[in-house]
Amino acid sequence: MQNTECPRTRRAELFVRTELPGPSRKRRTAVETRLQELQCNGVIDGFETTTWAKRIPISGAGDCLERTRYNEFADWARATGACLSPFFGVRTCYSTETGERRKELVLPAMCLAIYEDGELIQVAPFSEDGTPRSIDDCLGELGNAESPAPTGPTTASTAD
Repeated sequence: MQNTECPRTRRAELFVRTELPGPSRKRRTAVETRLQELQCNGVIDGFETTTWAKRIPISGAGDCLERTRYNEFADWARATGACLSPFFGVRTCYSTETGERRKELVLPAMCLAIYEDGELIQVAPFSEDGTPRSIDDCLGELGNAESPAPTGPTTASTAD
């Protein structure tokens, strides 16, 4: 009998802030290198890097990439019992130019999303039962317990 199952596709999307300080740029390069290795080893089918803002208004006209992705990530977190805080945070911001106060969503410097057959299956960073899970943790799991590429000390940055 012929196998009629379609192979699963797995892709990664790395989100990075538009402006990163030197150490974070090095970390971005290390994560992208690790994603390339995983792609070469057939663990993922591909990946892309997308830039996003440091923060966005919680409410606003129309959907922007950051708000759409955050809502998708928040749905994933609710469904899996994960927590996106403190990596994604909400702050009250004040404009000295307009005097306006508004709540803004502060995004992490880097965030990794894994999709299988178009469905979101993992977001990093997040916390689970109070334990933070980093992008390196996610990459290690993807590589089936392969050691993550050396990227220096593992840190999980909060939204600020």
